[in-house]
Amino acid sequence: MSEHLIWMDLDTGVDDTAALCCAASLENRGLITIAGASAVCGNTTREHAFANTRNVLGMLGKEHIPVYPGAEKPLLAELHTAAHVHGENGLGNVVLPESPAPAESIMAWDALYRCAVEAEGRLELILTGPHTNAAIAFKKYPDLKKYLKRILIMGGAEVGGNITPAAEFNIYADPEAAEVVFKSGVHVVMCGLDVTEKGILYPEEIREIEQGETVGCRLFRDTTQHCRAWYKSMGIGGLHIHDVNPVLYTVYPELYTAEEAGVFVETRGYITRGKTVSDRDTDVKFGVKNATVVLDVDRVRFKDLFIELLQETIK
Repeated sequence: MSEHLIWMDLDTGVDDTAALCCAASLENRGLITIAGASAVCGNTTREHAFANTRNVLGMLGKEHIPVYPGAEKPLLAELHTAAHVHGENGLGNVVLPESPAPAESIMAWDALYRCAVEAEGRLELILTGPHTNAAIAFKKYPDLKKYLKRILIMGGAEVGGNITPAAEFNIYADPEAAEVVFKSGVHVVMCGLDVTEKGILYPEEIREIEQGETVGCRLFRDTTQHCRAWYKSMGIGGLHIHDVNPVLYTVYPELYTAEEAGVFVETRGYITRGKTVSDRDTDVKFGVKNATVVLDVDRVRFKDLFIELLQETIK
């Protein structure tokens, strides 16, 4: 078995799909083992996220990886999807072939806990959507923290936001759930906007991917059309593939610059709701370094690796 045993919890939209493609190739390289996956509402509805995760894995030849349904709504907040970026179905309205695998009915939090216990502390949890499933798991199973090695997230930001001036989408979508995760006692690796927006793909690099004939390249080409149009309308000259970062950090942390800090989530503020508050650069500290805050990435090595991994998926 590989050094890294991972569970992926996703609101499978466009960049989650890219993350799954990278994970599939890393597994094929023998660098990770994907123990399971689960779907949560966020970019799209839970129903779409569940189907998308199953179907993407099926196309990648990974239909044997079980996918479990999770939360249909945030813990307390109202559900607001990102259809304007990811399309109504989360994949830019592209319809994928249906996975041949039987649909799992066990809920995500129960399956995650069972897997973590069986893994005896080796399991690494990757969250690329809102943290609702993970929060429910921690609340239902208080001893879960003993069985998780670490949690790697795409979410938050030390500075700025993309859904409000203070908050990133995944955290803002369910701040109460994110608060549970950051207070869980499990160390969090936070790949926030500070780093994910630096790993941008430029048009010539996108064209290189589009010329590929593998499933990963085709999925990228087809599913990103809708969001690339949105990016262009916003004056962004490229494409951010946010959710790829925690997957790559798992195996290739040397691509990144990071620092330890205390990080917690604002849940009560009016204009700051959903902000991840870091004490990394403050005079007053939280008194605990519960997170690794990822701040920078070697963009050239990042995009080279991303393209390699897409090109290594099956044809």
